[in-house]
Amino acid sequence: MKKIIFAITLIASIFALSSCGKDTIAERATKKDLKIGTAFASDVYDPEGQERIKEFSNIIVAENIMKWANLRPNAKFWNWSDIDNALKFAEENKIDVKWHTLFWHQQNSNFLYNMKTKEDAEKMMDEHITTVMQRYKGRIKVYDVVNEMFEENGSFRENIWYKLMGEEYLAHALTVARAQDPDAKLYLNEYNNECVGHPKAEAMYKFVKKLKEEGVPIDGVGMQLHLATDLPFEPDKIRANIRRYAELGIDISFSEIDVRMPSNKFNDPAEIEMQKYIYTTLLDIALTEPNVKSYIVWGMYDRTNWVPATFPNYGNACIYDVNYNKKEVYEEIFKKLK
Repeated sequence: MKKIIFAITLIASIFALSSCGKDTIAERATKKDLKIGTAFASDVYDPEGQERIKEFSNIIVAENIMKWANLRPNAKFWNWSDIDNALKFAEENKIDVKWHTLFWHQQNSNFLYNMKTKEDAEKMMDEHITTVMQRYKGRIKVYDVVNEMFEENGSFRENIWYKLMGEEYLAHALTVARAQDPDAKLYLNEYNNECVGHPKAEAMYKFVKKLKEEGVPIDGVGMQLHLATDLPFEPDKIRANIRRYAELGIDISFSEIDVRMPSNKFNDPAEIEMQKYIYTTLLDIALTEPNVKSYIVWGMYDRTNWVPATFPNYGNACIYDVNYNKKEVYEEIFKKLK
């Protein structure tokens, strides 16, 4: 009788597994109510890349196709096709898409520099927000409204919007975005803003607190987390920062995670262990701090990653190697989500 009961239980377990789909990182994160995913480029159009995205991601974010220079290279032409195709893939596979980014100081179209007055900037900003958010209303649910608005010393970055509108451009963008899609989540995204005490982190927190006090609509802060194995990693300061945002009712996205290594230490066991420790500690924070809503890596593959071109003598920052094989860190993330 015990053998029969065991056999029935085993069959039921197998059926349950098969009916629930593959046991993937994406599935495990979904069960824990965490959005996990990757930035995408051409891999979202490649069948092999799509399979990797599907097993890892329940949310994806574009590296470049949503930025002005690619989306609207001149005043009259909007390049929607790349975004529409990526969104179609995502929707067919029940993957969310995060918009990145409405405004940034880089990858801007040349015609933007024809703006001369505050009124010019407001009109252009309103047109951009309205056109994008009306087109994707109800389909794209999270927006990086402004990306990288602070300098390292905590002062406002003097981008084209700041020069014409002052710091008011941030509140203006958030307010117009809320009016266009009241259900969308609106984020400000930044790097080096994760640790309590850093000038940029303090500037971001004080500014977001001010926005909340003034009734400006903002839902979250993105912490990019471009980290390195040979630089300080301070998880206690990250937690402290996250918790003070929780007191404001502000969500957090770990929005662009990668952990680079010095080029001469790619095979150093200590560096590999440090990389695993950073990735998995961030994941543990995301799983245990209720206002951390997403854990997004900035590309999955070392072969196509941005790090070596930006940080000479560094690389190996991703969870797949240059041959698109899963690294140990991938398996550690998988286990941590169990």
